[in-house]
Amino acid sequence: MDFDVSVTLIAVVVGALVGLTGVGAGALMTPILIAGFGVSPAVAIATDLVYASVTKLVGGLTHLRHGGVHWPVLRRLWAGGLIGVGAGVTAVLFLAETTVANDVLRIPLALVILLAAASLLWRAFSRQSQPNPVATNGEGPPVVLTTAGGAGIGLAVSLTSVGAGALGMALLTRVSPRGTSPRALVGTDLLFAVPIALVSGLSYFVGGLVDLELLANLLIGSLPGVLLGSALAGKAPARLLNVTIGLALIAAAFMMLSSLFAA
Repeated sequence: MDFDVSVTLIAVVVGALVGLTGVGAGALMTPILIAGFGVSPAVAIATDLVYASVTKLVGGLTHLRHGGVHWPVLRRLWAGGLIGVGAGVTAVLFLAETTVANDVLRIPLALVILLAAASLLWRAFSRQSQPNPVATNGEGPPVVLTTAGGAGIGLAVSLTSVGAGALGMALLTRVSPRGTSPRALVGTDLLFAVPIALVSGLSYFVGGLVDLELLANLLIGSLPGVLLGSALAGKAPARLLNVTIGLALIAAAFMMLSSLFAA
């Protein structure tokens, strides 16, 4: 295996952001791999999903040790998310067999990244910093909204490897009980992403789209990064992180679109 220092160092930074915020594994890493390292979109998405599932599992378990998971919400998200994954995986495996896959997959990837950026910036500047009171009536999380939202995110993740972080956090803010701690939101979001990314990634692995050498370089960097970020979660300024990552995602989306028109 060839050790790529640049890929590994970037994975350290992205892993730390994942541990801190739940965001970054797909939204930042996938466009970097495509536009920065010349990896084809299908391979970048597939490899990133396996990388994200391992990274987020480590981060999620770290949060779980501190009680940072809201299980009733998480179960609803999983139920919907896995349905969305089935549809997305089918579409990507079909596109991978065509000659237009590299161009077609860039478009939803850029759009989902922009949506994730808008979600982060809205959270940064919105006065609603606490979860919505919709789930505080004693009946548990709203079933339809949580499950349908999970399905939409599962579809987005399996198509683009993006969405479980920023979009998942936006949904969790809407459906979690008031008073849920920021650490619990991040922990729930990380564990929500694990089966979504893992099922998608393993499906693409069977389809021959995962680059194992690239995956190893990513994990070497991301695992210590996510452990560090998870340990610091709740201590870093949330608004500054959301604004910084949101602006980085906008740049990543335009990088994806420019690479499409330059191709």
